[in-house]
Amino acid sequence: MQQKKLILFIIIIFVLSSAYLLAIGSKFNNLNFGKDWWAVYFSDPKDNSLDFAIDNHNNIASFHYVVLKDKEKISEGDVKVENGKIDIIKPDVAQASSGNITIEVSTGDNDKKDIYKNF
Repeated sequence: MQQKKLILFIIIIFVLSSAYLLAIGSKFNNLNFGKDWWAVYFSDPKDNSLDFAIDNHNNIASFHYVVLKDKEKISEGDVKVENGKIDIIKPDVAQASSGNITIEVSTGDNDKKDIYKNF
């Protein structure tokens, strides 16, 4: 009788601990849970286009981008990307077929990221 209680106790502890670990693991696998990051990257780095993506996992949804050709501004714009979303931005740039292209993306709180492409 004592062995059955011990086995039942061990099974209950195992089930409860497994459920707890499953809940904790799924919470931390969510990219938006307690996270505060965003990224910018070219949608196709080997292509000649300047299409880039903003991957947002942050509470800030407003982004400002500037396209520079050889350190001279050729285009800029504002975009809203909601938390947990990825938005592809296609800047309207006709004269960016040669030279060094820099895309600066920033938020309102002085957080800035740059990406580069050389033609």
